[in-house]
Amino acid sequence: MPEAASRDNETPDHSSDESTENVHPLLEIQEIDTETEQLQHRRATLPLRGDLAAAQSEQRELQRQIDTVGLQRIEVLTRQKRLEDEAAIIQAKADKDDNRLYSGEITAIRDLQALQDEIAGLRSRQGVLEERAIEALVEAEELSSQAETMEEQLAVGDERVTVLEAELAATELSIDEQLAALSGNRTTAAARAEAAAVSTYERLRQTFGPSTAVTFDLSSGCGCPQQMPAVEVARIKRCAEGEVLDCAECGRLVLR
Repeated sequence: MPEAASRDNETPDHSSDESTENVHPLLEIQEIDTETEQLQHRRATLPLRGDLAAAQSEQRELQRQIDTVGLQRIEVLTRQKRLEDEAAIIQAKADKDDNRLYSGEITAIRDLQALQDEIAGLRSRQGVLEERAIEALVEAEELSSQAETMEEQLAVGDERVTVLEAELAATELSIDEQLAALSGNRTTAAARAEAAAVSTYERLRQTFGPSTAVTFDLSSGCGCPQQMPAVEVARIKRCAEGEVLDCAECGRLVLR
């Protein structure tokens, strides 16, 4: 049974080769060119490419947000340090005044009261600065948490981008292999056709696209998508089989 199945699988290849031999090389070239254009269009418009571009755009925006939060955190930490430094300076002055207050060098009641008031003001100012420094620290921690969350999202996004890039590369490679095979087939088909006919076909294809070369139907006298005049039909019928003719009606190539 496996041998029979193998022989069955080989059959279409032989019949395909025989059918190709019976096809006019210009029609074969035209079919290959049409398939090539379709593959090229498919390659250029792969949905994966749009998905990848969208994912990369999301990553860039997320990275921008991470950078922004990072700068905000630096600013907050700088403010915290400045507040702590100011608080430390004021604390040092208050401590110095405390030492003076209890050193005995000041004896006048009025001076002692003024010094106490100054110390109270310094301690109050110190407390405000320390409170604001703590608030800045909390804010910096919140920003750090935001950044960590976004970094995790960025890592997940990077994995998605990697997967999409691999899928896109594999799909493009598959299409490129098909295009390469078609190119080889076209070269083979072109070798079986007259060079002048191929040159004319390539020039006319820019105008007529996939219907540049048409087969003349001997029984109906049709070939060109437009209705051929009787005189034109008669002229083509008199030509030898396999001859490449110009349609006087539309300019396409008619294959007798």
